[in-house]
Amino acid sequence: MITYGEYKKLGYSAVPKEQFARFADTAEKAVRKFCRYLDSVNDDGRRCLCEICDIYYAENQAGRLAGFTNDGYREQYFESNISRRVFELVQLYFPRSQIFRGV
Repeated sequence: MITYGEYKKLGYSAVPKEQFARFADTAEKAVRKFCRYLDSVNDDGRRCLCEICDIYYAENQAGRLAGFTNDGYREQYFESNISRRVFELVQLYFPRSQIFRGV
């Protein structure tokens, strides 16, 4: 849906070219959860996809501790707010008519 050239043209640069396809695909899938009619996306939609790519890339690079195990004791952490941040971006960049009703 968005190419690396468009990503760079819109002024984004966090995601390296070698990894861009993976994060762009993930961003598109995330947006499709909330929106319909994504076949023709305007510049606002492209910017939304770029920002979501950056969010997923930053989360991937953070290397946060997901949990630990020590002598029979186990803790697991789930601090990621990606879904909420993605939805906020979708609400910001996409018109209400494109967002699924009830979301």
